[in-house]
Amino acid sequence: MKRLCKTDCGCEVEYESHKFSDGFVYYLPRNLDGKVHNCIFSEEEPDFFEFEPDAIEEFFQKHKERLKIDPADLQGIVDSMLGGWFEPMDLDFMEQLKKGNMFRLKKYVEEELIRSPMPTFTHRSDYRWGVRDEDIELPTTNGYQLEYLGKIYELMIRLEDAKKCYELQYECTGEPELLEVSRELDKKIQERKYIEEVTDNVPNNLTPEDMWKKITSTESNVKKYVVKLFSNNFTEVFKKNSKLKNQSEKIHRKDEESLLKINEKSEIDTMGFGDLGSILETSKTERRSAFSGKCKICGKHYEKWQYIFLENNPKQISCADKICFVKQGGISKNIPWKLIDRIKNINVIRNALAHNRDFDEHGLKIHFIEAYVQCILVNDWIEDFLKNKQST
Repeated sequence: MKRLCKTDCGCEVEYESHKFSDGFVYYLPRNLDGKVHNCIFSEEEPDFFEFEPDAIEEFFQKHKERLKIDPADLQGIVDSMLGGWFEPMDLDFMEQLKKGNMFRLKKYVEEELIRSPMPTFTHRSDYRWGVRDEDIELPTTNGYQLEYLGKIYELMIRLEDAKKCYELQYECTGEPELLEVSRELDKKIQERKYIEEVTDNVPNNLTPEDMWKKITSTESNVKKYVVKLFSNNFTEVFKKNSKLKNQSEKIHRKDEESLLKINEKSEIDTMGFGDLGSILETSKTERRSAFSGKCKICGKHYEKWQYIFLENNPKQISCADKICFVKQGGISKNIPWKLIDRIKNINVIRNALAHNRDFDEHGLKIHFIEAYVQCILVNDWIEDFLKNKQST
């Protein structure tokens, strides 16, 4: 679709349509040679919008080879910009999200993209007006139009549409961060498809016996994973959790007093599903800091929301450097939060089955399906982990 640029810069462009799954169509402007149109109004500093008449003439002379309009038309465009498309999106974006106005926010972004699609225009308020508002996290620091649309699609769990936005923006401006986010979204998309496939193949009419058998086998796999993760050395874990240590020793004493011969391969053989999950959760110490600070030992500073290593048991240890954190006595293992959450979810059903209570049969079956899927996902992940460990 060939026409003049919608910003009225006077350039003739070809608008290339890109349709999203919800019906919205974005028209990407390209020059007649096929390159993405970098509109002249995308390049200027923020004070361009406050140009006096003399400065308009200077601007015109500077860009006269690209501008297809005269100075009078340019002055009219600048005047019309007040309250127009150049206003930073961040000034209203977070406020609308807090109020839950997702569809209104999407409509607002769509209207701007329709009115003046400018894929190289930077929207961030701290870059354009020198005022930093509460910014929503985007792949780059520039705040491109397609980044905002992509973030909205992410929040709406329309991952394919979000990925499409970031890939289009990468074609326009080339920041590697856009490709990184796109790859992460692709992993999530593939994972979602895999979960859907697993769910579709869950056996019909799961019984409590079926579920218990599945959870027991999963518990065995989680133990293998924890043993491998800690190289079967739980001295530091027991130092930080005396309850687990005392519980384990108590069971060991009972076993020794019994007539049964028990061959234990690890100190955690006596632990249940919940204890294993607890060990993993307390060992996942890399997280976002709730405030700015610095390490008491090495003095390294960190900012609010920055990922650091933090432990509150038995005393608070925090540092942005993992080596320093471990030297102070902290434990930090690279454990996916999804794995921890899935183990916790499975443990809820495990506890329900372990205690004979009158559960709602229909509701329990739904939870059986969910837990069964979680077991498969945990087992598959651990299997891949152990294979990778063996090959290294």
